[in-house]
Amino acid sequence: MRLIIRSLAATSFAASVIFCLGSSKSSCAHAAFLSPITHSAIPSSSKRPSPVAPLHLKKGGSKKKKVKSNIITVNKLAFRSYEVLEKLEVGVSLVGTEVKSIRDGKMNIRDGFVKANKNGRSCTLMNVHIGKHNTAGEFFNHEERRPRPLLLHKQEARRLLQKTDRTPGMTIVPLRAYWSDGNKVKFEIGLCRGKNVRDKRQDIMARESKREESRMIKNFNVS
Repeated sequence: MRLIIRSLAATSFAASVIFCLGSSKSSCAHAAFLSPITHSAIPSSSKRPSPVAPLHLKKGGSKKKKVKSNIITVNKLAFRSYEVLEKLEVGVSLVGTEVKSIRDGKMNIRDGFVKANKNGRSCTLMNVHIGKHNTAGEFFNHEERRPRPLLLHKQEARRLLQKTDRTPGMTIVPLRAYWSDGNKVKFEIGLCRGKNVRDKRQDIMARESKREESRMIKNFNVS
């Protein structure tokens, strides 16, 4: 088949040359342009296009997006120094500059505590540091350690007051702060009791034993 196509191409080219000899230059160029078959136009089996893999079969898929945590800060000192007996989620009353500073990571609850007011109707978050906002003026900025009212039911405030008054050594501390519904700051407060030296030693021993177990399991899996 290729031999037939090549012979046809040669015959066509020879005819165009003969036609050019007996005509003008413009007609020669026109005849060469109208040549029906050329060697470069002959398809070759060796020049087949490589198949393109579908998009779902290509390597290197889409990267997994990191899930952003809603935790703002955690009071690790409270978990080391206190035994948490009860946990409660509460809201807090904040101003605009405080919310902006919290988004910038300027809140520290390490030294904070919760005061149950004597009327038994409300609680106040004390000694929690929220740094001042950079772009706000001094007149519109907030006090860094101001008392901040907590948002909870009266029955819950009365119950916390009774437990702290009746039981010696009981205190209420903020355990963690986090975002709720994207733009609301919530606190997890805990009704805690202080640990003595013996309790702290037991916690250290339990932590060390757990760490040793995880190390042994890791070494066993590697071997």
